[in-house]
Amino acid sequence: MNLYLKYRPQTIQDLDLETVRESLLLMISRNAFSHAYLLTGPRGSGKTSSARILARVVNCENNVDQLGEPCNKCPACLSILGSQAVDVVEIDAASNRGIDDIRDLKERIRLAPALLRKKVYIIDEVHMLTTEAFNALLKTLEEPPPHAMFILCTTEAHKVPATISSRCVEINFTRATASEMVRSLERVVRGEKMELEDGVLEKIAESVDGSFRDGVKILDSVWGGMKVTLAEVERAMFGKSGFDSKILSIALIARDREAALAAYAKACQEGVEFSYLLVSVMRDLRNQVMASDDGSHQELIPLIYKLDEVARKIGLSAIPEILIEMTIVEWCGNDSSPKPGSSLSGKSQEKKKEPEQKKVKEMEVGAGEMWSKMLANLNGDSYSLGALLSKAHAGTIRGDELTIEVGYDFHRAQLMQDKFRARVEEFVSRAVGRKMQVKCVVSEKHAKGELQSRDSSATIPRDSSSDDQDLAEEAIEIFSN
Repeated sequence: MNLYLKYRPQTIQDLDLETVRESLLLMISRNAFSHAYLLTGPRGSGKTSSARILARVVNCENNVDQLGEPCNKCPACLSILGSQAVDVVEIDAASNRGIDDIRDLKERIRLAPALLRKKVYIIDEVHMLTTEAFNALLKTLEEPPPHAMFILCTTEAHKVPATISSRCVEINFTRATASEMVRSLERVVRGEKMELEDGVLEKIAESVDGSFRDGVKILDSVWGGMKVTLAEVERAMFGKSGFDSKILSIALIARDREAALAAYAKACQEGVEFSYLLVSVMRDLRNQVMASDDGSHQELIPLIYKLDEVARKIGLSAIPEILIEMTIVEWCGNDSSPKPGSSLSGKSQEKKKEPEQKKVKEMEVGAGEMWSKMLANLNGDSYSLGALLSKAHAGTIRGDELTIEVGYDFHRAQLMQDKFRARVEEFVSRAVGRKMQVKCVVSEKHAKGELQSRDSSATIPRDSSSDDQDLAEEAIEIFSN
């Protein structure tokens, strides 16, 4: 059996969110429960488990006079645990969201329970109901029969009408803290008598962004009866080769559609878990936003929110990889025009280029001389700028404009940030003796030439994976500066 299902919390004390445990235990001590609850919070935080525990608390045969923890042994508890209790009904609002579904519920709820003390209706993803269905549900919540109890669950509380939420006792499920996550995982470790390398649980807790379900799934995937190591956990989360999320993050920052899709395809091929990939990328983007004192990366904030929305949806999607892929395309755009430096097809194009070749060559020579002077003026002024310029070279000078060529689009985006562009123009102007402007283009020729210069065996054909490795090395170096 799946470990998450096997170790799903069965009592209030088993619940791992401390605030939720305290809220439910307080209700028990007062010996009073409401007719309607609204459980809100992120996926995998324990909402459905808590709803089922509540259903057993109010129906346990040992809780007739005084409410308490469910015994999980009486016929009532066992029927609910086995999903056989006809008086406990779970409804997926994503599939049963119309007014006819709610009208049918209203008709059935009038009838007294068949076997249990209370009829309990658990409506998952309640925010998916239509406006008409919400209105029909509202009338039932306003005047519920005494034998009925509603437990509404949602990951998007803001989509639940205030008229509904105001008639429910709301219990907020937050993302688990690291200590709460470790507590949850330790319950599984004890039950299975697992042997773990030091730091395994902490590594999992750090990586799953507060989802108990995702944490146990990782532990389940690496547990094979032998000692669980940190290396195994990292492979389970990020693929066999230890995929680096920064490659995808850099491409997204630059809105480089081709590079982003290539990095994502590589992650999929290597078996990287989608949720961990999204969490890692969101953290990378968040770090860039927080590190930009001039606000140059504020445009990344909507992307972070979008990725978080996708992360919440992938568990419900039949093909989650498409959700992520389309998000990348939407963010980067769909420009299919030839990139600067790419070859143009057709003989007429080649003929047009021939008269310009001599002139362009002369421009390149002049630009090269100016570039040497500019680098001399740099004089160690900026380590970050120096690192960027060391991987670029001058293209041509046309009038008062210098073209700088780089190998990759993310490099261009970094170099053309306002703080770097202004300083480059200052140094270039000083070298030439007049005010100059600069622009930066991606040159496929420059990228290939740079790769060959690094490799002493350049005459041996290189495969794409080798090029990818060089790109990754350059990305990480520039990103870290």
